[in-house]
Amino acid sequence: MDHVVATGARAISFRPIWIVVFSILVAIGAVSFLVGVNGQEADRTWHAYLINYLFWFSLGFGLVLFGPTMNMTIADWARPTKRLSEAVAPFLLLSLPMLWVLYPGRDLIFSWIREPVPEKTYWLNIGSMFLRNSLGLIVLSGLAFALVYYSVKEDRKASFSEEDLKKGKIEEGIERRRGLSAWRTQIRLSPVLAIVYGLVLSSVGLDLAMSLDPAWYSTLFPAYYFVNSFHMGLGALAILSALSLSGLGLKPLVMPHYFHDLGKILFGFTMVSGWFFYSQFIVIWYGNIPEETRYMIARFRYSPWEGLSYVVLIITFLFPIFILLFRRIKMSPPLLSAVAGLILVGYWIERLIIVAPTYWKGEGVPIGIPEVGIAAGFLGLIGLSVVLFLRKVPLLPLSDPLFLKYLKREQDHDLEEERKKFGFV
Repeated sequence: MDHVVATGARAISFRPIWIVVFSILVAIGAVSFLVGVNGQEADRTWHAYLINYLFWFSLGFGLVLFGPTMNMTIADWARPTKRLSEAVAPFLLLSLPMLWVLYPGRDLIFSWIREPVPEKTYWLNIGSMFLRNSLGLIVLSGLAFALVYYSVKEDRKASFSEEDLKKGKIEEGIERRRGLSAWRTQIRLSPVLAIVYGLVLSSVGLDLAMSLDPAWYSTLFPAYYFVNSFHMGLGALAILSALSLSGLGLKPLVMPHYFHDLGKILFGFTMVSGWFFYSQFIVIWYGNIPEETRYMIARFRYSPWEGLSYVVLIITFLFPIFILLFRRIKMSPPLLSAVAGLILVGYWIERLIIVAPTYWKGEGVPIGIPEVGIAAGFLGLIGLSVVLFLRKVPLLPLSDPLFLKYLKREQDHDLEEERKKFGFV
């Protein structure tokens, strides 16, 4: 384990092929967008961009929130993968400029610009909408980047000597590098980030998603939006954690119970997201108010959306609720990451169902080059963010006091049998 920790004190040297692959994906996304907005399907392309913006930046902010959540609860079990949740921070700095990409297509995206709703013009006007969301994203992405900065600040100064590699010296080496000042700053910033996250993601969900149908309203939708964004972040972390075992060499440090705990949290937020949806749906169904029911009827009763809506319900709620009851699945990185990947696919389809019925009048489901190509571009941006971030900062949070606590606890327990049982050898 000493060797692994010492190796983790340095940045990861990724193969250049990964930068090339992710750069190609970015290029595919850019070409798909530019060709689309200047072609005959400009309306569809603008909405495809909005679908992916609502999905990928929600995932990114949900992922980076995992670290502050662990800080606020003083949880040490997830410390070896702390950097994985922080690696999307450079991507989040693009949230503001990529919001403004929507501005030229505003007339095609938002129907309330073409047909103003008099009683809602104080809120639904393009100037105030972009202003409040821009300010919110500046504050939120700035807080996220500041938290990550203080997290890696002391670690970047660390460099282990040969003496530290000797048996029994590795903990002393970490102890000398504990950045208590930076740690206190993280503790202070974490609850602030969590509160701002809830406010800003609520605003984004309200303005960019719910306002697409200006006659519909739901007081629960903003909360549903930021909760399932964190749910998405947990799914992304499960996938990154599984990939990091062999790809980043974290297998000796990440114990089987880590995936068990992460699986339990994923299970919990699956229930919370499902409950939020049910709470919203049952009130609309029981109230039977036309302004509310028309939104649900368009998505659950009319083709081609009714089938997709049930697919989303199954793969983001019913299937994960059942499958994550099994301990062995939660403790298996491949199986847990497969379930997490299915949840993410479900949420991408959900974003499609939220946006597409407001503009799509054609046959079939609008999943084609604009939607998939732009999704590839966003995936490439996130991939580049992760790779370039981990090439610059140490993989392990050696200045984090809870990481040292985690190391000491794991070294005091013999988990060899458990590791063999679940394939962690």
